[in-house]
Amino acid sequence: MEHTRKASETAVVTASLRALACYEDDADVRGKDELAALFLPEEKSEPLKDADFRQNIKKMIPEGLYEFVTARTAYFDDLFVTSLQAGIPQIVILGAGYDSRPYRFKNYITNTMIYEVDTLATQELKKSVLQNNGITSHENVRYVALDFEQDDLIRKLCAEGFNPALKTLFIWEGVTFYLQPDTVRAVLQALRANSALHSLLCFDYQTVDQSKGLVDTGLKEEIILFGIEAGKAGEYLQGLGYTVLEQLDAEELDRRYLTCRDGSLLGNIKSMMHIVKAEMAENVVTPQVGSVQGKGRLRFHLCQTLSCLMEKNIRSCYECDEFPCPEVQEE
Repeated sequence: MEHTRKASETAVVTASLRALACYEDDADVRGKDELAALFLPEEKSEPLKDADFRQNIKKMIPEGLYEFVTARTAYFDDLFVTSLQAGIPQIVILGAGYDSRPYRFKNYITNTMIYEVDTLATQELKKSVLQNNGITSHENVRYVALDFEQDDLIRKLCAEGFNPALKTLFIWEGVTFYLQPDTVRAVLQALRANSALHSLLCFDYQTVDQSKGLVDTGLKEEIILFGIEAGKAGEYLQGLGYTVLEQLDAEELDRRYLTCRDGSLLGNIKSMMHIVKAEMAENVVTPQVGSVQGKGRLRFHLCQTLSCLMEKNIRSCYECDEFPCPEVQEE
């Protein structure tokens, strides 16, 4: 993905769908991201005010996509707010795009540190839009510019104050689809290797059917690259040191977030779309990978490593003068 001069195409598409959802008549399924339209050019936001246009545009959206983004946004809204209310020390939004939760739910932020991770181009446009509309961010919000395919995620986070020893919620919404499988795996390994026990990870993904493969979104710049074999998400994550807490398939997302007041459904999400929430498992030995290029395949005991980090008052193994030490062994 190369976005050196403009924001990600998916960030604009997602904002458009979130803005469209705000016009639903039924309050039970109506979108609540009232800031989404601000991130759209006028030629995209103004027509949404016309009911006939909204109905016509819905007919042009790939089947199930509008419904999935609507349900997904509601799910992650709930997760974000409940985590803030529970006082989680850190929230990291990976591939934040035009995610407006740190601004819509600003009043819920007390001591939680929030890190928005995305490309520099998207972040610059986002901050410009917020500033032009008089929307200020909470002092606890930090921007972390990153290219998932090239940069060292943990180094970038730590440079902005991220503390691997503190419990963290990682939100990875609408991103894994467009990354190479090796990149997704490397990011998951890096998060697990540099996060406190019981930290949480939540992301959406597409299941892979060997006979059908991955769905083509039609976006020129963002091609679907990653998926998990149907029924294998738990096994996939367990192998990386995670314990699955919740899996939502299309049917469950329909039931929770697309059920209208009269009991009918706003629409149906395609069956390959899923959301999973997992916890950093205890007593595991996991690969330590800092970036796609990496520092070799390394293994270590997380509990010993966290103790070392706290004793030396450093934020990751990479900051240690002794890295890699005897506790971090090559495979």
